[in-house]
Order: sequence, then C-alpha cells, then structure tokens
Amino acid sequence: MAIAALPPQYQNVKDLEAMVNYVKENPDVAATLKSIDLENQTINYGQDCQVTFERKPSPKPFGWVGPAEPLQFKAINCPGQ
Repeated sequence: MAIAALPPQYQNVKDLEAMVNYVKENPDVAATLKSIDLENQTINYGQDCQVTFERKPSPKPFGWVGPAEPLQFKAINCPGQ
C-alpha cells in the first residue's frame, strides 16, 4: 500500500494557490475572471478564454511516493483574440 506524500486537502491548497497567484499576476485575467476549476486545473475568464495548468511528470523509483510536482502554466486558449 502506498501513502500519498501530501493529503489531498494540502495538495489542493497548494494547487489553488498556484492558480490564484496566476490570476493576481495577470490583471486582464483578474478583471474578467469567471471561475477557477481545481479538478480540471483551469481558469476561465473573458469571452470563453481558458488558462490551463499541468503537473510535470516526476519519475520516481518503483514503490516510491513523493510529493507531486507543482502546478505550472501550460497554455492559454482564447478564441477570437
């Protein structure tokens, strides 16, 4: 049985902080923010614009459980802009 490095409530807070920091650093996103979707790791803003985040793969030896990599900006999809 493997045990997670961080319980979900702590990992969720770290992920949410990364997404909120992105909003704080991007005034255009903050001004038109619609939602933050933690489960899908996306921020929705403006006219159907979406920022996506990802977690880089972190290879670990078999049987090891380590901390999840931090969420990182992946892409912006903003049709019409």
